[in-house]
Amino acid sequence: MNPLRTAVKALFLFLVALTVVLAGSTGYAQTQEGRLVGASPPLGALVRQYEAVTRNGATAYAIWTTDSTTAHQMWFRIAGGEALYRQRLRVYKENAGPRPADTLPPASTLANELLANAPTGWYALNQKRDIFTYYIDGDHRDGGSWGNDEGVRVVRARFENGLLYQIYFEDVPQLDDYDDLIVEVALVQTP
Repeated sequence: MNPLRTAVKALFLFLVALTVVLAGSTGYAQTQEGRLVGASPPLGALVRQYEAVTRNGATAYAIWTTDSTTAHQMWFRIAGGEALYRQRLRVYKENAGPRPADTLPPASTLANELLANAPTGWYALNQKRDIFTYYIDGDHRDGGSWGNDEGVRVVRARFENGLLYQIYFEDVPQLDDYDDLIVEVALVQTP
């Protein structure tokens, strides 16, 4: 073989490998702000449980803060699910008030992504002060590309130190069982 051709081929393979490594680490960094913690969110005692709210056709659920001086921390986990299709949870964090219904922020605000509906431990995002909106987005894949889930049911509870949301996603609206992807989200507020 020609030594120049061998050197060019080796350089090409090295550049391809380097591109794959850099692209993979960049994607991981953009989607992994939340860290897996070994504890449950410190919510304290239950104060009040609210009625379930169902939004047929909704693709995500938004939770936002209204006090820029009180520190808060967002915790989340996948509690389970029984889906026909593969599920994906995406958590977005945007330093702004909420957007119009069913409008997600740009991909640059993606804080974490989990690809399954098997139960996980709790993830905690960094503690913040200011107005933030967190978008909890459920998607499904039936062999092709990812598609939005088609309904959300939310049960909210107030605790001494914050709020707990149980969010149930539906990927096939005709079934209306709301058990495809079940997510728990805690907004812990500390004075």
